[in-house]
Amino acid sequence: MRLKKKSGYHHGDLRRTLLDVSVAVIDKHGVDALNLRELATRAGVSSGAPYHHFADRAALLAAIAEEGFGYLEAAMIRERDAAPDDATSRLGALGSAYVSFATTHRGHFRVMFRGDLIGGDSPELVQAQPRAFQLLWDAVEDCQRSGVAPDGDLQPLVLTAWSAVHGLATLWIDGALPYKNLNPERLAPIVANLISDMFAALAHNSPSPSPSPSPSPSRSRSSRRRSTVRR
Repeated sequence: MRLKKKSGYHHGDLRRTLLDVSVAVIDKHGVDALNLRELATRAGVSSGAPYHHFADRAALLAAIAEEGFGYLEAAMIRERDAAPDDATSRLGALGSAYVSFATTHRGHFRVMFRGDLIGGDSPELVQAQPRAFQLLWDAVEDCQRSGVAPDGDLQPLVLTAWSAVHGLATLWIDGALPYKNLNPERLAPIVANLISDMFAALAHNSPSPSPSPSPSPSRSRSSRRRSTVRR
């Protein structure tokens, strides 16, 4: 795919330009269409100029993913803080924010959850990846404390909530929904409310104590670091 040369770039912030053009290409054509030489042509610079900012294509993808996780975290915090002050509403707001982000930042979203980037060489990405997930973890834990989610292991609850909104977003972005005129932005709060209702029903029907909750991702990492130091 040959990209048309962009005439508006005049030695400004080339890194920002490359990120913006890359996200637009991925949004429209997918990750496989991304090529540093083509991006240089689009930016109106030499073919070697992008390598001053990104060592290779993988480094560019990692930077896009890192930026996307930052945007996602900010969107989730904004919607959570604007929601009514109860655990169920805050959990639902996080789910709606997740789908809204995915459908309005498709280029970022297509890159963020690539398995080949998880645990990669970018320390910035390694730090950015868990933060949005931690928001969801904390919200489900808050639901447990408020009695609107069953006690016990948090992991299956968090993964159920995440899978529901991530699945809806991915199906829509990939054009895999079998019905026309489905609006993910309208469906997102409905799906989030269904998850909240399911958690509340489980809490109501499972009053007996369950196994202790799993430690949060951040606490698990801290514990592993302390264990390593002791050894």
